[in-house]
Amino acid sequence: MKYYLLFPFFALLFSLNFGFSQCRDFAKEQCKPKLAGYLHDGNYNGVVLHQEEEVELHKAFFSGQKYRIVVAGENNLPTIHFRITDSDLNLIFDNEESNFSDYFDFELDEAKTLIISLDFIRKEDAQLQSESGCVSILFGLKL
Repeated sequence: MKYYLLFPFFALLFSLNFGFSQCRDFAKEQCKPKLAGYLHDGNYNGVVLHQEEEVELHKAFFSGQKYRIVVAGENNLPTIHFRITDSDLNLIFDNEESNFSDYFDFELDEAKTLIISLDFIRKEDAQLQSESGCVSILFGLKL
């Protein structure tokens, strides 16, 4: 067997795992404290987001429960723009209207699947900022 062919595969696998591990650590250390007063759901949703990308996360929420969504990125990243819509694409929240807040507290009248969309705000001085980095989305339930 040619072991030199396996080396690039394992190097790639290690680097991907290391990147996801870094995002998970970022979420635990920097984002989870922003859920103060809320019980974290135990999931660390993180992604390495690039400046020209937009990502979406679909999640079910139930009526009668108070929630907090925290969306945060590493310090060297551009401002994160996030929107929350329902499955019919009705806008529920846009952080642009809240001075780009990194969290949103809410309660629903009925169970719904919500769509959280993320991208970066592009500025003229974008070359001074990193082109990609860890962005985390955490969910909490009111205690």
